Amino acid sequence: MRFRSGATARPAGPQTLDGATRSERVRVVGVSGGRRLVHRLAALGVVPGVVLTVVRPSGPALIMVGGARIAVGHTAAQAIEVEAVAG
Repeated sequence: MRFRSGATARPAGPQTLDGATRSERVRVVGVSGGRRLVHRLAALGVVPGVVLTVVRPSGPALIMVGGARIAVGHTAAQAIEVEAVAG
């Protein structure tokens, strides 16, 4: 499906951070992966319920959480499930 603007429709529901778009605001709905990765992301503030801004979605991903810019690797970006935030 395509919108008139030429943008491709995204599937409803959660997606991973590496599938988000630049400058998109998203809410973390879950973090999967090993215990060490989950604890490291939690220490950086990436926990379910937090809203973050995607500065760069790939290569490592660059996100803004609470005013801090954080780079996360490809594997970590695939472990962070997010949903778009309206507005």
